[in-house]
Amino acid sequence: MKKFLTLCVACLTFLLCGCSSTELNLKKESKSLNTYTMDLTYNSDHTLVGKQKLCYTNKSDTNLKKLSFHLYAKAFSEGAVNKPVSTLNQSKAYPNGLDYGDIQITSALANGTTTEFIYSGTDNNILNVNLLSELEPYDAVTIELEYKVYVPNVNHRFGFGENTINMANFYPVVAVIENGEFVCDPYNYNGDPFYSDVANYNVSLTVPNSYTVASTGEQTKVTETDNTKTYSINAICVRDFAFVMSDKFQIATDSIDGVKVMYYYYNDAEFENNLKAGIDAVKTFNKLFGKYPYSTLSVVKANFVHGGMEYPNLVYISDEVEGADYTNVIIHETAHQWWYGVVGSNAFKHPWLDEGLTEYSTVLFYEENPDYGINTSDLIKNTNNSYVTFVDLYKEVLGKVDTSMNRALNEYDTEPEYVYMTYVKGMLLFDNLCELVGKNNFLSGLKEYYKTNALQNVTPSHFVAAMEKVCGMELKSYINSWVEGKVVIVAID
Repeated sequence: MKKFLTLCVACLTFLLCGCSSTELNLKKESKSLNTYTMDLTYNSDHTLVGKQKLCYTNKSDTNLKKLSFHLYAKAFSEGAVNKPVSTLNQSKAYPNGLDYGDIQITSALANGTTTEFIYSGTDNNILNVNLLSELEPYDAVTIELEYKVYVPNVNHRFGFGENTINMANFYPVVAVIENGEFVCDPYNYNGDPFYSDVANYNVSLTVPNSYTVASTGEQTKVTETDNTKTYSINAICVRDFAFVMSDKFQIATDSIDGVKVMYYYYNDAEFENNLKAGIDAVKTFNKLFGKYPYSTLSVVKANFVHGGMEYPNLVYISDEVEGADYTNVIIHETAHQWWYGVVGSNAFKHPWLDEGLTEYSTVLFYEENPDYGINTSDLIKNTNNSYVTFVDLYKEVLGKVDTSMNRALNEYDTEPEYVYMTYVKGMLLFDNLCELVGKNNFLSGLKEYYKTNALQNVTPSHFVAAMEKVCGMELKSYINSWVEGKVVIVAID
């Protein structure tokens, strides 16, 4: 009977999601989600003490004996095998020399009772918490964890630099269940090795009072003492929680379509233009894909080894990037709010699905906003020829080249290979698909993809299904030919 009820609930959820409009009712959707309640204190010695309660419902059809959590901060620990940066980027990420971070779990409770926890994974990057008794489908459990986080001196997602303290992927986040098993992919320096379900977050964050905090969600209250500042933060229906803080931040703010866009910056004479880029991106993607469902978006200048990084309601923009490239990163990372944030996927297993589509979303942005001065025909031509040059050089140096895109992050031999097959070839795939089906059909397909899969986790088959439904033609074999590396791309004169 319980399996029958589970099947009924799953079918009802599918029907409700399939009938949803592009205007999501987050309050309604949040009632069925897991909820994290976090009490966090960041100390001046760059440690963070956390108390975390997770109210978790088993939405699989399997009885669970444990919950598995990702401990992504373990990748930054001394001796980690799966390192956070490649050798190519090490000196840039660690300008003051190698430094290490960690997370240590100090206690675990299941429904108020002390329980055993054990680590697994190459770098002890998975925390397994014993549930004491089996958790049947659609039953719930409350897991309480206490931990201490050691923040390294590194310009990365997680770490402190000269200007900002970046706090992402720092807390234990429960792994996604697929086919009755927790998905526990390891960290990898290629791409974004993260995969999570949408959840709710209620956070109390205490920091030294000299810092200003940009964060996921809405900051509903700020309480100050002589030495500290405590932020009360509420975020519903988000895939992750992150924050950035600095004692140098200035804030520029504007609104569009009911969304408050905040630009946190330092040393930026172009702050008004950079805020405008965020505003224009939200406006454009609302029109092209479907409405951004949240009330806030924080665009944050930060010490960061790569160009940018996306989190729910929050994007990093590296202070190493300048001029038109800086603008481009703002647009790209904002597009991720749709392709990663609202429509999620396993970025470890299918990185091209969100990165390639996000890259092509920037092309669509420039087509809609000609005042940015980007000739999209030239952009696509240059991207195409850059890809051809890369493949030729790679083949010349190594004697062979794998142009497939259906690889996990750890299956790419080098970081440049990952970038060209995921971002560059990904952009070309979506551009060619748009040309094949026509731009109106392509945009209608994206709206269908967004509407049908909002707040869910998808695979490439979901994208194919949305496009085929709208376009009325078989597209699986065409897309697979790109993904499997069968398409031959030639230079454009």
